[in-house]
This record gives sequence, C-alpha cells and structure tokens, in this order.
Amino acid sequence: MSSKIEIAEFVTWTLLGLMAANGLWVAWDARRKGKPLVEVIVWGLFSAFFFGIGLGLYLAWGRNLPPDQPEEKK
Repeated sequence: MSSKIEIAEFVTWTLLGLMAANGLWVAWDARRKGKPLVEVIVWGLFSAFFFGIGLGLYLAWGRNLPPDQPEEKK
C-alpha cells in the first residue's frame, strides 16, 4: 500500500511542476513578445491552471496577437 501512495505523490508533484513550468514559460514568452504586464500575468496563470487547454490556446491564439502599441504624440 505504501508504494501506491509514493507513486501517487510522485505523479502529483510531477504534474504540479509541469503546470508551474508551463505557466512560467507562457508568461516569459508573452513578456518577450511585448505584451503588457497584466496580459503576461493572465496568460501565465491561465496556462498554469488549465494546463493543456491554456498552453494550446496560447500557442494557437495568444502568440499571434499583436502587442499593444503606445500612442504616438503629435
């Protein structure tokens, strides 16, 4: 019985680590693409909490959005 618990703990910590790494990677990539800080945080949290769905949506949709351009003063 103890080995089943150890395996479950290992799988749990591995998935949590993958979720955290996924969120950090998406946030880093969004920041590198010039997204505003609020959007970086939202993408990172969304992709971390919704592991497969968040990463897929970011890769399909979020990376292709143009960064916000500051308004030019005349």
